[in-house]
Amino acid sequence: MESVDLSVEDIVDLLCAEGSDVSGIEAKAAHQGYPQDLAPTLSAFANMPGGGVIVLGLNERSGFEAVGVYDVADAQARLASQARKAVAPPLQVSFTTGDIEGSTIVLARVRELPATDKPCEVRATGHAYLRSYDGDYTLSELERQGFVANRGVARHDQAPAQGAMRDDLDDGLVATYVANCRARSPRLASMPDDDVLRATRVVTREGVPTLAGIYTLGRYPQMHFPTLSITANVAARPGDPIGTRSADIAHFDGPLPELLDQAVAWVRRNTATRVRFGTDGHGRDEPEYPTEAVRELVANALVHRDLGPHALSARVTMTLRDDRLVITNPGGLHGLTLEQLGTGTGGSARNQSLYDISKDVRTVDGRRVIEGIGSGIATVRQALREAGMTPPRFIDAGIRFTAIVPEHALLDPDDLEWLATLSAARGLTDTQRHVLAAMRHGESWTNRSLRDRFPMDSTEARALLTDLVERKLAVALGDGRGRAYRLGPAAGPTFSLVPIPEKRPKHSDLILSILTDGPRSMRDLIDATGLTERQVSYTLKRLREIGDIDLLGGAGQRGTVYRRT
Repeated sequence: MESVDLSVEDIVDLLCAEGSDVSGIEAKAAHQGYPQDLAPTLSAFANMPGGGVIVLGLNERSGFEAVGVYDVADAQARLASQARKAVAPPLQVSFTTGDIEGSTIVLARVRELPATDKPCEVRATGHAYLRSYDGDYTLSELERQGFVANRGVARHDQAPAQGAMRDDLDDGLVATYVANCRARSPRLASMPDDDVLRATRVVTREGVPTLAGIYTLGRYPQMHFPTLSITANVAARPGDPIGTRSADIAHFDGPLPELLDQAVAWVRRNTATRVRFGTDGHGRDEPEYPTEAVRELVANALVHRDLGPHALSARVTMTLRDDRLVITNPGGLHGLTLEQLGTGTGGSARNQSLYDISKDVRTVDGRRVIEGIGSGIATVRQALREAGMTPPRFIDAGIRFTAIVPEHALLDPDDLEWLATLSAARGLTDTQRHVLAAMRHGESWTNRSLRDRFPMDSTEARALLTDLVERKLAVALGDGRGRAYRLGPAAGPTFSLVPIPEKRPKHSDLILSILTDGPRSMRDLIDATGLTERQVSYTLKRLREIGDIDLLGGAGQRGTVYRRT
């Protein structure tokens, strides 16, 4: 679920668990007046896939404490006015209010603009913005051009490659390509070679190689377009010498099918194999990342990268981290959303000529670069599922697209057998199955630890954990940032509700040090610490929940004191 669709309570809960703003949510205190200029944030959310939410009435500096809004009607009117007048094109913002701890919170939901209207700019400065985790950053001129180029159907791949000639195409690749075209098309079968190349947009009518033609079939495309290449590196891993930045940095060049082969081979070279036991009981060596999944993701990055002049300063990049493979290409999704990826619905090729040519281009082993039936992402998910791995995560940042494949060991056969006995576990995602298996062995999870282990954002992590709680497969203990999840009653006889040591709140050590000398009242603690009444009250409440202090007397009664246990 997108941040823009969450309720007031869900957003407050998510921010408290995260401990800071997230990419799709911006919180402002607004209890002492309207916040300073929100136009850059309005611009950023309008330009971002999925849009975003501006929250008024939460103070980030005090752990997203609900402080309320100075005047709800006035704040909504001002923000709506900014959305209409301070940015171009004007935006429509919808409002929702809610009550949190007696304070009124306002949500302003900003929907993403259609691609034909991007980028949204701040009128006063002419700048356009995007989000980067919890802040807004100004679009560069090249990034702005990328948005403008996406307003129509891109045809950069059909443009003639300046300075290239017919002789710059690789004879061997061309011969195989032409043979494949003739084999699938009776019409093309009767044409001379050069006519086939013209008809399929490998060369222009004048016989000059197109950008798509030189990229897929050129002897050395990088002579004309140096960034039609891949840069790969292995990030520093635990145990590497201090100061290590990366290892095995590689730069791949050559035509597209060779780029694909080199990238897949590099991943295999830099990752381990593991033994997987089949139903016949025999162990087989398998790559750490399924080769089919890697191949499809690299092919997607190469074929669907942005080829506009604004994007030809960037390469496709690959990074192998300790726990994941990250593949990024310039250019966001084109004609479809993240939710439509791999479903076989919607979408269109960013580079239609390149896409069509790639269906008839073969790698060294005789395989097509792409199948051309929109099945690539579905194949990736299937390959990872068959390997017992968690599904990939995709991030569309509008001007770049990233695929992340987590590296996780196979589930133990005993865990698989245990999961099969749980009726409540039917329909769980692969990630949830891994989480539940870890809980079975005593591990607890927080929103943060889940995101550290499995690439996802706070909204997805919260939804995943909440689903386990609703199924009674997990229980939630604590609140806010200290909320943790352990195995629940629907998990069978292995369930036991053992209290989880909770992280102490920020001012715990200070208050506990004062209570070491004996019981103190609330007023004594406020005077001794210099903290506000709200800060002391919150810390005392949490320390009581954890069991570090006792209350002697009754809340609000004269003579009530707190003491260490």
